[in-house]
Amino acid sequence: MKWFGWLTDNWGLKIVSLILAVGFWFYVVGEESVEFTKTIPIEIIAPNEKLSIVKSSTSFLEVTFQSPRHLFSALSSANISAHHKIQGAEKAGDYSFNLQSSDFSLPAPEIRITKIFPPYITVTLDEVIVKKLPVKVDLAGEPAFGYLVDEKAIDLDPNAVLVEGPKATLEKMDTIKTEPIQLVGRVRSFRRTVRLNQGLELKILGDGITEVQIPVMPEVSEKEIKDVSVKALGTPSDHRQVELKSGDIPIILKGPRAVLEQVVPHDILAFVDVDGLEEGIHQLPVKFILPNDVILKGDPPAISVEVKKI
Repeated sequence: MKWFGWLTDNWGLKIVSLILAVGFWFYVVGEESVEFTKTIPIEIIAPNEKLSIVKSSTSFLEVTFQSPRHLFSALSSANISAHHKIQGAEKAGDYSFNLQSSDFSLPAPEIRITKIFPPYITVTLDEVIVKKLPVKVDLAGEPAFGYLVDEKAIDLDPNAVLVEGPKATLEKMDTIKTEPIQLVGRVRSFRRTVRLNQGLELKILGDGITEVQIPVMPEVSEKEIKDVSVKALGTPSDHRQVELKSGDIPIILKGPRAVLEQVVPHDILAFVDVDGLEEGIHQLPVKFILPNDVILKGDPPAISVEVKKI
C-alpha cells in the first residue's frame, strides 16, 4: 500500500519531527501556567486636597502573577508597584476598597494577576486643616564641660510657621521641632540655618527652615573653700603689734564652673588692712584678691583684730 510505504519511508526523520512537535506542545502549555508571587508596595492617594490618609491596614501586598515563560525573567526583576486613588469619599472616616489589575504597573500586557493578599484594604481619612505652631529647637548633646545653653535666650527667625495636615494630628501638637542641632564640645555662641522636622503627615507652608541663634556661655557655679588663711597687711601705729583673733575662715566663691573646679585655698589672698590702727580691738572686713572671673558670694566676712603695745 502506498500509505504504508509513506509511513515507513524516512521513519527516523518522522520520529524526530514527532518528538519536536510534542516538545513544542509541552513548551506552549507550560508557558501558560508559570506563576510567580511577589511582595510589592502600594501607594494610596487621597480623593482630594481636603482629606488626608492617616492610617492604612497595609502598605505592602502579596501578589501572584501568571506569565508566559519567556517573560518570567522580566517579571521577577521588574520594579512593580501599585497605585490606587480613593473614589467617592467626601468626608473623614474609614473606607475599604478592592484593588484591580489597572492599579498595577506591569512590565507586559501578557502578564495577569491571579491573586492579591490582602483582598481588600481599609484606610482612615481625616480632614486637612492649617494651624500656626511655634518652633521649638531640638538640642542634641551637651556643650563642653563648664558651659551651658541659655535656652530662654535662644533666638528664632521665624519663631512660628503655618503647618497643614490631618486635624487629629495637628490638634495634639503645640510646637514643631527643628532638626537636631549638635551642641557637643561647644564653648561659644553660634548661628545655624536648620530645617523643620515636619514628619510624613504634615506639610509646612513656606520654605520649612529657620535661623537659630544658640547662646553658649560659661556655667556659673558655686564652691565653698573652708580653710582660707587671713593675713594682716599694713603697719599699725608706732610701737604696736597686731594679733588676729580668728583663724582660717570659710568662704563661698561664685564663677565659671570650669574655673572654680581648679581653685584651691592658696590661690586666694585674704587680708585685713591694719595700717595706722590704734591700740584696741577692731572689727575689720576681710578683703580678697581672687582668680580671674571669680567673685565672693555675699558680703565679706569681718574678723576681730587686736592692736597691742609691743
